[in-house]
Amino acid sequence: MLALNCVPLALVALGLAISLATGACSRAELVSVLQSENALYIDTDSMGVAPDSVRAIAVHARADLVENSAAVMSRAQPGVIFTINDSGNEALLFALDTTGADRGAWRVAGASNVDWEAAALGPCPSLDASARTTHASGCIYIGDTGDNNAVYIQRTIYRVREPGAQATGFIGALAAERLDYRYPDRPHDVEAMYVAADGTVTLITKRPLEDARGHLRPALVFILPNAFWGSDTTAVAQLVDSLPIVPGSAPRRLITDASLSPDGRLLAVRTYAQIYVFATDSSNARVRSTVRPAICNIAQIETVGGEGITWYADSSRLLLTSEGWNTPMHVVNCPLPSSSREAVVRGTA
Repeated sequence: MLALNCVPLALVALGLAISLATGACSRAELVSVLQSENALYIDTDSMGVAPDSVRAIAVHARADLVENSAAVMSRAQPGVIFTINDSGNEALLFALDTTGADRGAWRVAGASNVDWEAAALGPCPSLDASARTTHASGCIYIGDTGDNNAVYIQRTIYRVREPGAQATGFIGALAAERLDYRYPDRPHDVEAMYVAADGTVTLITKRPLEDARGHLRPALVFILPNAFWGSDTTAVAQLVDSLPIVPGSAPRRLITDASLSPDGRLLAVRTYAQIYVFATDSSNARVRSTVRPAICNIAQIETVGGEGITWYADSSRLLLTSEGWNTPMHVVNCPLPSSSREAVVRGTA
C-alpha cells in the first residue's frame, strides 16, 4: 500500500505519529503527496541517475485488477506479464501483455489473499518431478508476504504452473502448492521476493528497522531453500545477508519489489523512488557485496505508488507497475553495475 489516509510516505517511513482526518486518498491527493515528498527527497543523498528512454504503456485492465502490485515477465511467452492485487482482494493471478491488454485471470485454488505483495518466476521442481517432464514455462511464485504492522507470525508462498495467456475477459483456475513459513526473529513486512534457478526463494524486508542503539538498519535478506516445500511443518526462513539499502533513510525509501535477471547475474530492487541494480552470483543468485550497485532515480516517473518491477524480456530494460486501476506501466533503461568498480558497500546507503 502507498499510504494510509494520505499520510506522506516520508513520515510513515520514519514512524512519526500523525493525527489526520480519516478517509481514503483521492488520486489528486496522492499525486500532491508524492510531489511534496519528491521535493523533500531532492538533494537528501545520492538519488542516482535518471533512466534513459522512458516509455509509458497504457493499461486496459479488467475491472478487478485494481492494484497491479507485482510484475513477472514470462520467458516462455514473449510480451506476457503476470501480476496480482494486494491485501483483501480475491486470490487471482492476472496476465497483461506489453500493449497493456488483458490476457486473462486465474483463481488460485485453496489460496487466500491476506496480503499478497510479491510475485516471481522460478522453477517447478516438485511439479516437474511428478510429471516426469521438463516445462520451459516454469512456475509463478505468489508471496502472501505483506505485513504492514508486523503482526503475522506465519506467512505463505504459493507456487502455480505458469498458465498460457488467453483472450480478454478469460477466467480460469490454477492448482497451487503452498509453503508456510515464519521468520527466526520477529514478523517482517516483505514486498520484494525473487527465486533462484534452484528454487530458493529470497525475501527482502520493506520497512525501517532499528538496531539496539535505535539506528536504522539495512534491509534484511532471508531465504527459503527449495527443500522446504512439501513439508507439513512451518518452515523457518534463514537470515543470510543485508543490502546496502536503509529503509527510512530518505523519503519514499521503502522496498516494494525485486526481480532477478533471466541469466541470474543481476538483481533489480526498487523503492518508491529508486532502483538499485546489484551484481549477483549466477550460481546462487546472492548479491555480490564487493560490487557497488548502480542506482537509478525514478522519483518523477510514477504519479501513484510504485509497486512492481521486472526485467523487460532479455534486455537491460526494466518494466515498472504502479497501484491503481489502469495506471500506466513504464519501461525504463537504467545503468548496470560495473564489476570493475570493486568496493565493499555493505552497510552504506
